[in-house]
Amino acid sequence: MAAPLSLAGIGACFCDWMRDAALPVWAERGWDDSRGGFHECLRLDGSPDADAVRRVRAQARQVYVYAHAHELGWFDGKALALKGFDYLVDKAWQTGGAGGWVMRLNPDGTVADKTCDLYEQAFSLLALSHVYRLTGDAQVKSLARETLAYIDETLGHTAGGWREAEPDRTPRRQNPHMHMFEASLALHEAFAGKGHLARAGNILRLMHDHWLFPSGGLAEFFNPDWSPLTGPEGRRTEPGHQFEWVWLLDRYAALSGDETGPEVSSLYAFAKAYGRSPVSGLIVSAVRDDGVVLDGSARTWQQTEYLKAALVQGQTGRSGGWGSAQDALHQLFTKFLKPAPTGCWIDAYDAAGNPAVQNITASTLYHLLVAAIETDRVLGHEGTTELRIVK
Repeated sequence: MAAPLSLAGIGACFCDWMRDAALPVWAERGWDDSRGGFHECLRLDGSPDADAVRRVRAQARQVYVYAHAHELGWFDGKALALKGFDYLVDKAWQTGGAGGWVMRLNPDGTVADKTCDLYEQAFSLLALSHVYRLTGDAQVKSLARETLAYIDETLGHTAGGWREAEPDRTPRRQNPHMHMFEASLALHEAFAGKGHLARAGNILRLMHDHWLFPSGGLAEFFNPDWSPLTGPEGRRTEPGHQFEWVWLLDRYAALSGDETGPEVSSLYAFAKAYGRSPVSGLIVSAVRDDGVVLDGSARTWQQTEYLKAALVQGQTGRSGGWGSAQDALHQLFTKFLKPAPTGCWIDAYDAAGNPAVQNITASTLYHLLVAAIETDRVLGHEGTTELRIVK
C-alpha cells in the first residue's frame, strides 16, 4: 500500500529541514575552526560550547554525517568530513601497542580518557566505511582492517562477542554490539566480501541465544557469560533500541537474503505496545520486560528510531506502519525540532513531558540524518513541494 500524501508531505519537510537547516548549521557552528575537531555540543542559544570534553564516538558520527550527506548530494560536506577524519585519526587513534580508538578528548585535542571502548570502535568503523566511499583511499581501508584486528584480538570474549572496553568493565551490553552490527553492514557496502555479513550474522546469533525475553523485549545488561543480571537492571529493555534493531534487521535481510521477519515482528510489537508514554506521548527511555515503565523520560534519538521502524512496517505492508510513521514525524517536529534554534533540537524531555536539556548534543545529528535518509528512501517524495506544510 502506498504511503498517504499527508505522510509524504511531512516527510518532505523533515528532509528539507535536514538539508537546508541542520547540515548547514552544524557545519558552521559545530566545527572548531581554531583547534580543529567537532564541538561536542551547542548551547541552547545555538552557540558552540568550546569547553566541553569531546567523545570520540561523536567525532566519528559527525564525520559519518558529512560524508554520507555528501554521497547523497544533500550537502557539500566532503571537505568537512575529511577534515574531521584527519582530526579523528591524529588525535584518537593509538599508534603504539595494539592500537584502538580512545574514548574522550579534551577540547585542545589531547586525550582525556584513553579507554578503548567497543562503542568508539564501532562508530569509527562506520566513519571509515563512508570516508572510503568518498575517497577510495587504500590507507582508509587499511585502518579499517587494523581496527577490526584490534577489536577481535584485544576485545574478543570467549563467551561470544566482545568485551566492553580495554581496560574491561561490567556489565556487558547489547548496545555496542548493535552498533558493531550496524558497522558491519556499512563495511560490507563499502568493501564487499562475505566476512562483514558473517560478523553481523554472529551478532544476530547472540540476540537469538541470549538477548530476548519471552515477552519480546530485548535485554540490555548481562553478566560476562551473557546470563541476565539479577535485579531491576536485568529486566530493563529500551524501546528505542528495539526500534533501532527493527530497521537494522531489515537492512541485514536486504543485504544478506536471510530471513529476519520473526525478530522484526517481535521487537516491533513489544516496543510499540509498551514503549510510548501515556503522559507525554513520546517513546520512553526504558521499560521492564513486562512493560512496566522504568524511565519515562524521552530523547530525540528514541523518536527517530520509532520513525525508522515504522517506515519499515509501512514499506512491508504491515498494518499501522504509515500511521505510526506520521505520528513519529509529528512528534519530532512539534516537540523536538520546531521549538529549538534553527537546525537544532530539544534533545530530552522528563517523564512529565517537560523539556529537560542543558545543551544540544552533536551526536544526535547522526540519528536525525539516518532517519531523514530512510524517510527519503521509503517515501520517495521528490517533486512533492506543494505538500511541504507541517501542521
